[in-house]
Amino acid sequence: MNVLLTGAQNVYSVPLQVSYDPKVLQVVNVSNGGLLSQDGQAVALVHRDDEQSGALQITATRPPGSAGISGQGAVVTLTFMAKASGQSTLTISKGGAKDPSMQSLPVSGAVATVTVQ
Repeated sequence: MNVLLTGAQNVYSVPLQVSYDPKVLQVVNVSNGGLLSQDGQAVALVHRDDEQSGALQITATRPPGSAGISGQGAVVTLTFMAKASGQSTLTISKGGAKDPSMQSLPVSGAVATVTVQ
């Protein structure tokens, strides 16, 4: 699953929390989606997964001193493994973006549903 950001203006860091059903899905990997590294800069990814509650906290950040990025694309790519059949809602329960001076930028969250058969 790609976490997309559209209409980004001067984005330096993206902290977010994704909620999921841990009975249905298991987080396998969190990788850079490409938006924040579109100019070749390395992106630092930090993530913590609380498998009991189904809360995945992620922060993607450009290198110190680098400028912000504008445009649209995937911030991170999440890989899940199916644990059981059923449905899981994937919700960006806390989303945000910060500019190079760490000022908050307005961001709207999103919801998706995954069905495992």
